[in-house]
Amino acid sequence: MCLELPGRIVELDDGVAVVDTEGRRVRASTLVVPDASVDDWVVVVAGTIVDRLTPAEAGEIRATLLGAIAPDRAGLAIPAPKGGA
Repeated sequence: MCLELPGRIVELDDGVAVVDTEGRRVRASTLVVPDASVDDWVVVVAGTIVDRLTPAEAGEIRATLLGAIAPDRAGLAIPAPKGGA
């Protein structure tokens, strides 16, 4: 199973989004979420945006996943992502 941190759409062109996740940019299809917009927080699976998130949801998922992969940082305050819908 693949786990991916939420990312924010930074570019959108003809059904393809550029999604920034922790400074790493990937291209992803908007086929499943055709009304996706720049600044939306999203989940990308296998090169496709599969869900849109609120900034609060993105922050909660990010904190949970970072806590799971780095348990020694689990007690640190991890700020929620800013911006977006």
